[in-house]
Amino acid sequence: MPGLCGLLFTAAALAGALQHPVAPALAVLVLVSVVAWAARRPADLWFMLPALLPVASFTPWTGWWLVDESDLLILAAMGGAYLRWSLDAWGKPAAAFNRTPRSMLWVYVVMPVLLLMGVWRGLDDARGAAPWAALLADLWAQGVYGDYDLPGNTLRVAKSMVWGLLLMPVLYRSGQGAPLRWARGMVVGLSLVCAAVLWERGMYAGGLDFSDHSRITAWFWEMHVGGGAIDFYLALALPFAWWAAWTAPHGWRWCAAGALVLLSIYAVLVTYSRGVYLTVALALVALATLAHKYRLVAPDGSVWHRRAMACLVLALVAETLGVFMGGSFMPDRLGRSNADLYHRFAHWQRGVDLLKTPSQWALGLGVGSLPAHYSTQTPEGGLPGRVRWVRSADGRTQVWLSGPAHPGVKGELVLTQRVALAPGGAYRVRLRGQVQSPALLLVQLCEQHLLYAFECQAQTPHVLASSAAAGGWMELRLHGPALASTGTRSAWREGVLSITVLQAKTPVRLDAVELIDPQGRQVLKNPAFVQGPRYWSSIAHANFLPWHMDNLYLELLIERGLLGLAALAALAVCALVMAAQGVARQKPLALVVGIAISSALLIGVVISVIEIPRVSIMLWLLLAVSPLVRED
Repeated sequence: MPGLCGLLFTAAALAGALQHPVAPALAVLVLVSVVAWAARRPADLWFMLPALLPVASFTPWTGWWLVDESDLLILAAMGGAYLRWSLDAWGKPAAAFNRTPRSMLWVYVVMPVLLLMGVWRGLDDARGAAPWAALLADLWAQGVYGDYDLPGNTLRVAKSMVWGLLLMPVLYRSGQGAPLRWARGMVVGLSLVCAAVLWERGMYAGGLDFSDHSRITAWFWEMHVGGGAIDFYLALALPFAWWAAWTAPHGWRWCAAGALVLLSIYAVLVTYSRGVYLTVALALVALATLAHKYRLVAPDGSVWHRRAMACLVLALVAETLGVFMGGSFMPDRLGRSNADLYHRFAHWQRGVDLLKTPSQWALGLGVGSLPAHYSTQTPEGGLPGRVRWVRSADGRTQVWLSGPAHPGVKGELVLTQRVALAPGGAYRVRLRGQVQSPALLLVQLCEQHLLYAFECQAQTPHVLASSAAAGGWMELRLHGPALASTGTRSAWREGVLSITVLQAKTPVRLDAVELIDPQGRQVLKNPAFVQGPRYWSSIAHANFLPWHMDNLYLELLIERGLLGLAALAALAVCALVMAAQGVARQKPLALVVGIAISSALLIGVVISVIEIPRVSIMLWLLLAVSPLVRED
């Protein structure tokens, strides 16, 4: 059985790599290396996954939505590890025995049942009066693309628990030394995220500009519709940076670990998230207090190390004061705290009001069903726009854009593609499509990382309804400053072309889009949509309510009911108890893991991440390592 699973997972990973829109050959090479690595050293999965998952997504370039490179990474890792399990069992039958800790065996029984029930309820709710065959046909036609208010969102959200359940048996087979590997993997992953933060801040907002109203997203492209993916990740990962500095010997290793702590706190500060600030502050105080209480002594207890740690604390205080006093953005956010809290409570109340029947309270609306319900059943939660991909009767792919669901809904949802910018002058955009009634568009090309635009060229054309123009082109000359021309930072910035409809309930059909650079070259990929949504994506602006509950526990309640919330709460409590047992036995990593879990649970009060699989799988694996910290 492990051998068959290994073959299936490996084949699925390589099949996905061959379909990679940008670099299929490189994707195959990387995944073959991952399979070989996992087969040779399956215990390294504890290191590999936390190290690579934070950067294993290139969605803005591929256009993938249902899956991304993180899924291929997990499939390849499981493929190699399960193949090794099969080889070990063939040569040494005792190696096939289950090594899952007894405290986690109940997860294999309870969680699959709840997951299947949640997926069934989500798909059944999405299909409405349509037959199951029609729903499955739509899902097959959708492929790796889709949208948050469509049935495919159920599968997208459910996959993190699927990966977690499939990973647990093979991870526990190599549990010896797992906490140390996990901690090192978290340190590497956090280092990559901090590097992405430095790149984003340096190239766009400016590393020391604390008045610009842009917040970091790093490599968490799932935040194209908002959410707190990076906030949750930093709260979960930062205790491991402190562990690295606390355990590093003096010399260059400690200097590197200390630099990581400073960079991590810098990343926390430029999230401008009050919830992250509070969580990280409490986590660091708890680390110091509990380490002192349980006499967890640093491996290097020299005078140099104690002085170095004291200097690091002073540097952190100075860094924090620099952000608070060096700009106006954070003071402005603190001044709006009361109003923001009021709006947050109103948002939560609207979400809970979606549960209307006893079965919905017990079992939830279904996995991934929140956006579809919230956007249609709450007037304040209407979508700021829609991007729908449709195949016409003659086999051509078209994209339908529409503005806000109704007047009064703020924000926009824009169709986007990332491009390399060229200096020298104005860009031109050519559009081909049709409208049934006059529409006002906004077409922009901006120096942009993800959510926040900097220098832009734009045009707001009025498109008149005319059946005769259906096959013709409309050409726009964008107006604004020259792009990639204002210095080194500007030259390294990427560009994002965006198209949106500004009016409510005004659909616009696009058959093709071309972007002509100042040198006269057409630079878009898949401009006529012959490859469907490949290379295209979407970004929301100024309104993220329909996609997130902004509370982990309420989102669990709404989508999975009281049963699902109770089961995941039980898993979290068990993990904390086992971490506490490790702390009582003076295991330093048990303290770090316990604080990381506590931080994740605390920030979950203001952030929901079950709809972000790449982050929720890391929380799942953190809970999975908790039984092993008692003995490590």
